Amino acid sequence: MKKLFILSILVFLSACTTENVIDYSKKQDTEIFELAMKQLNDGNNISAANSFMQIEYNYPYSPLVAKSWYLMGYAYYLEGKYADAIEQFERLLKFQPNHPQAPYAAYMIAISYYDQISPITRDQKMTEMALIKMSDVVQKYPDTKFAEDLKPKIIIAKNDLAAKEMYIAKTLMTKQNIIGALNRYQTVIRKFETTLFVPEALFRTVEIYNIMGEKEEAMNMTRLLEVNYPESEWYKLAKEACSSD
Repeated sequence: MKKLFILSILVFLSACTTENVIDYSKKQDTEIFELAMKQLNDGNNISAANSFMQIEYNYPYSPLVAKSWYLMGYAYYLEGKYADAIEQFERLLKFQPNHPQAPYAAYMIAISYYDQISPITRDQKMTEMALIKMSDVVQKYPDTKFAEDLKPKIIIAKNDLAAKEMYIAKTLMTKQNIIGALNRYQTVIRKFETTLFVPEALFRTVEIYNIMGEKEEAMNMTRLLEVNYPESEWYKLAKEACSSD
């Protein structure tokens, strides 16, 4: 009796599966596109992505192929499948660089990386990629709404990368690796000069140069703080550190 019940369930599931299989070979490209759009609007993102994919498989020369790429990318993005989304957006930029939706595709690539940014205690590869891609959008499409949306996000990404360098530098200091820490602080000053971490990085270099006995270098960093951040607490601390020696 138990076997008959299990068999009945399997037959039922098989029938349901068969019933839900879509025969794309019998549909025109416009029909597949309409189906995919309906699936996307209904929130069936993976089904929509699969339907968009079928347009190229069945009609590789259809004018809807390029459109299906970025819509497929969007469907994957909504599901958090960022690598798949990026792949589709990049196809549009590679094969149709002058497509009207090229700025949108470039923007979505940047956003796909941005959404994967991790806390500063973890690897910042996605932050680096996000910064590169966001900067590309701002440079290539400066007068678009996409560029405007990304500008504050670029500031956030730069601050995250600077914060990561500061985090590593302080960790190195606890291990008495002052040269390694100095290099990290100098990276913040050199590469992330517009971030909020520069004043502290300058002060930390003052501390390290004092430890190393490099009094002139410590004074140079203090002067930089005085010129650029005269009201900063870090300048006051640096000035005290140099005057106390």
